Amino acid sequence: MRPASCGLATMESGNGILCRTGRVVEADILVSGIQAIDAAGHSPGMMAFLVENEGTRLLNWADTCGHYVISIQRPDLHLDVDDDKDRAVDTRQRLLDMAATDRLLVTGYHMPFPAIGYIEREPKGFRWIPHSYQMDL
Repeated sequence: MRPASCGLATMESGNGILCRTGRVVEADILVSGIQAIDAAGHSPGMMAFLVENEGTRLLNWADTCGHYVISIQRPDLHLDVDDDKDRAVDTRQRLLDMAATDRLLVTGYHMPFPAIGYIEREPKGFRWIPHSYQMDL
């Protein structure tokens, strides 16, 4: 992918950065290690970000899942707060499938403490698996 100069910074893009406004529209790589992913549905223009460093990958899906049980176990259900309900369902299904298939570490709003975990495929949906943590005092 070739860099696209936007005046503010140099960003690599496979399919589109609006250089005039500095807004990301459906960009592939923003900077080394950060990939923007279209996550619209809950709100227009919402983006998720896949962050990679030294082989570890984290998907920050922002507000894609409104509830850590319902939205993950039943991504096909419409949520009243979703602006474009059908697109939100498609986005949830796509990002949950991506997280489970690629075994991505995931974070986002509405997830229980420590708000970082994995997605596991179930016969009729998915399941949230919290990442274990150790506090060092």
